[in-house]
Amino acid sequence: MAATGVTEPTRLPGPALARLATTRPVPGDLALLHRAVEDRRLVLLKALHTRLRRYPDAVRPEARRAFAFHWALLARAESRHPRAARAALGYPTVGARLVAALRAPDGIGLERALTAFGATASAVALRTGTSFSAELATEGGVLALPGVGVFHTTAPWVRLTARRGAAWLAPPRRPGGAVLLRLPARSGGAPGPILAGGGPGWRQPRRLPGAGVWLEDVDPYRVPAGGVGLPTGTPHTAADRVEVGAYPWADRWRAALAVLLTADPLRALEARSLLRAVVPLGATPHDGPAAAGGRLSATTRAAPGALLTTRPGSPAELAAVIVHETHHTELDLVDDLVPLLHDATGPSEALRLPTGAGGALHTVGWRADPRPVRGVLHGTYAHLALADLWARLARGTTAPAHVREAARERYERCWEQVGQALPVLLNSSELTYAGREFAIGMSEYHRSLGNRPGIPHG
Repeated sequence: MAATGVTEPTRLPGPALARLATTRPVPGDLALLHRAVEDRRLVLLKALHTRLRRYPDAVRPEARRAFAFHWALLARAESRHPRAARAALGYPTVGARLVAALRAPDGIGLERALTAFGATASAVALRTGTSFSAELATEGGVLALPGVGVFHTTAPWVRLTARRGAAWLAPPRRPGGAVLLRLPARSGGAPGPILAGGGPGWRQPRRLPGAGVWLEDVDPYRVPAGGVGLPTGTPHTAADRVEVGAYPWADRWRAALAVLLTADPLRALEARSLLRAVVPLGATPHDGPAAAGGRLSATTRAAPGALLTTRPGSPAELAAVIVHETHHTELDLVDDLVPLLHDATGPSEALRLPTGAGGALHTVGWRADPRPVRGVLHGTYAHLALADLWARLARGTTAPAHVREAARERYERCWEQVGQALPVLLNSSELTYAGREFAIGMSEYHRSLGNRPGIPHG
């Protein structure tokens, strides 16, 4: 993916679309979805570059010069190590930054967003081992390098210098700073090197065990402005580091992966392939930190690969959250490659479900509020994957009897909910031809789940 060049868009062949409709992709299908993320980043980058080229007066001259410098740095880093650059650009909060920049109004709003772009270009350069020196403006006393970490300072800008496997963050005329060391990636980790930092004011996300996934609790772009939540509830904002530290995220993540490996290794593979960050959400004032009614998980279309979730109650619950949200992301990426609905929003849409629906609303079994067809499609796909997960766990022999029984009950509920929602999709005129074929594939796989022995219905 060349930031300043032209590439052919990724195509999704018919057989791959059919496999994805069953919620069970093969590794080659997951590779296509990875390329969809790269395509999305390329579209956003080019859109931002085009905006500044066509409307140079949208920002002050010094902001244009800074953008040109950072764009050139990004291009140089990409030419040095394309694979590492793609991995760095694929970090979820990079997408959130680019969408924010495209939506920002001309003037101060856009200039602030371009500050975040400068930090993004610098993070990519760090990941690729590119030598450079740059003066980076801080936002509210924070310099946030996506996928690397954040530096807290009282200075309005920081000089970042990188050479020979190390980098230094130094505020002007102030003692102290931070140092980053570029270390080789460990086996089973994320692509590219590991940047280990230290020093006053430095914080960075932590690695979760068993996969190249980060526990992201420092990036200011990790949760959309205003938080996430159901329309009738109080939005959940990002949990702070103190709240995150009070919960055993690493142990719970390890146990959830073990549940997936026991039930269905493919689901663990999907998580390792598509997830880059787990973002803890804070409790709302109305539910308290451990209230079951306050549990919520989400993804955003702007940041594929980020799983936003409140504290899960058990390893099995976190395993279900992983499968549920991974398939929301899968469907978004499929929709980018082959539009499934006539109201296709394109890769610059920030949230998973556009708010300007305008079509009919439909009742579904998994939510109290009526949903547009896009919401029905998303929920049906995610719950079909859950039904498949619970069916396999219920039929297995390695899990304890009470776990298998609980899985059977969850399978029954998901299978019935999907069965009630599928007619909405199969009879909808809002689906494209590919979307209808996708819905038919979902229906056929749902039927096959119901015909399998070992899981009695009702």
